[in-house]
Amino acid sequence: MYIEKNTIALQQLFVGESIYLLKDEFVAELPVQNTEIHNQTTIPTVRYYQPTQKVIILVNSLNSVDIELLGKILGAVKLDLSSVDIIELVKSQDIDLSQIFVQNSVKQVITFGVNLSELSLNVSLNPYKILEKEGIKFIYSDSLSDIQNDIPKKKALWGSLKGMF
Repeated sequence: MYIEKNTIALQQLFVGESIYLLKDEFVAELPVQNTEIHNQTTIPTVRYYQPTQKVIILVNSLNSVDIELLGKILGAVKLDLSSVDIIELVKSQDIDLSQIFVQNSVKQVITFGVNLSELSLNVSLNPYKILEKEGIKFIYSDSLSDIQNDIPKKKALWGSLKGMF
């Protein structure tokens, strides 16, 4: 009840703005009812991403073959699947990643077939090139399924990963 009253007050104070409720959880969801305020547009549900690891892996989706390959890639840089945050965009379409720049906890982001401009992150990446922005190193790679049997792409990714880690 207390949160609902505060949500309504926040909606009225910040019409047209995104409202975030910060909690000490991996992903916190602020339930905002789709209501109109003063004939304005509706306020969508916001999902705030709070990283738990220093490395984020972004993929569109994962299957068992992709997970096996990702495990091998991470193993080559002395990481494993449990030591990274894996964000599967198919399951997390409404997540806001822009907060990673203010968190100061994320150090590396590796994207597999995910264009960061689609995620409202103002980061323009070239394939297999390391870009550092605000203390975070980024690498863009082709999707895991695309590099599965492509030796030149695997070599390019390995070269980038050696420079990042």
